[in-house]
Amino acid sequence: MRILTAAVILATAATSTSTVAFAQTRLSDSQFIKAARCSGLAGDDAGRFDSIVKANKRGRADFVLARAMTAKDDAVRQVRRAGEGGKAEIQAELAGVCAGLGA
Repeated sequence: MRILTAAVILATAATSTSTVAFAQTRLSDSQFIKAARCSGLAGDDAGRFDSIVKANKRGRADFVLARAMTAKDDAVRQVRRAGEGGKAEIQAELAGVCAGLGA
């Protein structure tokens, strides 16, 4: 568990410095939906993903915005219902796929 916590802390530190640079580039629709999902998974730490989503929201097709909001809502629901194994999965996704969005 300590290794997982350390990985999340390192991923958070790495993404917080590169989020500003990443937010300046245009995300693909797929990346935009992933960023919205990461926002839902992050819970209280969603600010970094929210800023990426907000910066890339303009000019998106309505169906992409709808898919992104559905992905975020599904992620919030997943976090709420997660047991011990589910929480580990969520942390792994935050440290993996979501950290990659900020790289």
